[in-house]
Amino acid sequence: MKKLQILLVFSLISFSGLAQTKDWAVGFRIGEPGGLMLRRYLNNDRNVLEFNVGTYGALWGNISKYRDGQYKNIGFAFNGQYLWRNEMGKSGKLMNYYGFGGQITSRTYYSPKNINGQIIDIDQSNIALGGVGTAGLEYFPDGAPLSIFMEVGLYAELIPAVLYLHPQGGVGVRLNF
Repeated sequence: MKKLQILLVFSLISFSGLAQTKDWAVGFRIGEPGGLMLRRYLNNDRNVLEFNVGTYGALWGNISKYRDGQYKNIGFAFNGQYLWRNEMGKSGKLMNYYGFGGQITSRTYYSPKNINGQIIDIDQSNIALGGVGTAGLEYFPDGAPLSIFMEVGLYAELIPAVLYLHPQGGVGVRLNF
């Protein structure tokens, strides 16, 4: 974690005079999924490929019903999305975006089993695949390579629990370079 903090401070100093967006952005989100992100800006910054890796189930749904049991923990998620961006106003400081993609999750769920007349929760590892949709707002302060964002979304699992729905979203910061 300390190396990441040093890298962010060095990056802020190095890139402090750059314009808002360039070709890439790296960032951090607090939310669902929480963790690190990488963006690649396309088509004059109007479209984006975004990849996220981090925790799943920490903010919403740490304990939630799932299949024949329930989640009681935090898992891991990786997703990729294609986003469309639009300027709001003439200053170029505020953008909205929306998009769709796929997500892979790994999480342990607990299923009740009757063993010798006693109900015991059996933990089962679970790898899942589904679709994700996101909408958000992003603000670019004057002269800074940073952007601040907030977003909401929804994960709809397809395998193994068809249409298991899980809210997503959060707030974070991106370094654009």
